[in-house]
Amino acid sequence: MEESFVVVYKSESASESASDGSGTHLPSPEGGPSSSLQPNNSGFHSTITFLKNAFEIATTQTQVEQPLCLECMRVLSDKLDKEVEDVTRDIEAYEACLQRLEGEPQDALSEADFRKEKLKVAVWHWQEFNIFQFQLIAHQAVHDASANVNVTNVNLNTMLLHQASIHAEEEKDAILAKTEVSQAHLELLKRTNVLNDAFPIWHDGEFGTINNFRLGRLPKIPVEWDEIIASWGQACLLLHTMCQYFRPKFTIG
Repeated sequence: MEESFVVVYKSESASESASDGSGTHLPSPEGGPSSSLQPNNSGFHSTITFLKNAFEIATTQTQVEQPLCLECMRVLSDKLDKEVEDVTRDIEAYEACLQRLEGEPQDALSEADFRKEKLKVAVWHWQEFNIFQFQLIAHQAVHDASANVNVTNVNLNTMLLHQASIHAEEEKDAILAKTEVSQAHLELLKRTNVLNDAFPIWHDGEFGTINNFRLGRLPKIPVEWDEIIASWGQACLLLHTMCQYFRPKFTIG
């Protein structure tokens, strides 16, 4: 066959002659000789059912539709052979490792040594747990201290800002007070005549005075010449000061 399919041939079973109750052969439908028998197909059907079940199992196990052509069967057979070889090599490698492990010396600990090692491991775990707990407590303490420092910084900044505001307000009030005092002093100075303070002119009875020095003399009231000279000197100094301040222009008439 060109497509090389697997062909299941029908097995020929022995023909059994159908007979009636008396053992007489039944004639054929076409009226042929009475020696022709109808075939019994029960064996063929059972074979077909068996092959069908086998193909279904093969399809389930290999995930490949059955039946296969001869070429596909050879490819599948080669693939299965390769997988078998890989599994065989893995088994040999596992057996070699197992033999090597079985051949190595086993340094098993005694019961006492095992208990000692177990106690050492338990002590180590207990110490590590205590260290971990201490680190957690220290971390929490550092976190709380950091939070307190942050709160303190905020309070300190608030207090510094408040003090700076108070200081600025105090400086402002001081400047305003100084300004008011200076303004009052300025107004006083504006109303003050320096010449009147430096050279007060008044009278003493019948005499005119400058800085309490009497100008002139009378026959009845003699005045010392030193006082008269001092009074005229004050008058000349007042005139000179007024000339320096007002700078008048004198004309000779």
